[in-house]
Amino acid sequence: MPKYASPRYPELGFYVDGSFCRFCGGFFVAESEAEIAVLDELADVVRVDEPEEVTADKAEKPVKAPASRKSSVK
Repeated sequence: MPKYASPRYPELGFYVDGSFCRFCGGFFVAESEAEIAVLDELADVVRVDEPEEVTADKAEKPVKAPASRKSSVK
């Protein structure tokens, strides 16, 4: 679901297939292909995709096995 921003008009409204849609606080999350097509054509709208954060450091670190316990001599 792409996210769009309208910094110039925070309450911008538009029509998609006869239904009225509106930005709230300058942001709108498109849920259908028709909304995406209309929003891509608007001049005052900027697509703001948030990239998924996948760091190689976290993915490549091996998981350490817990240290084995030594039994006490009685």
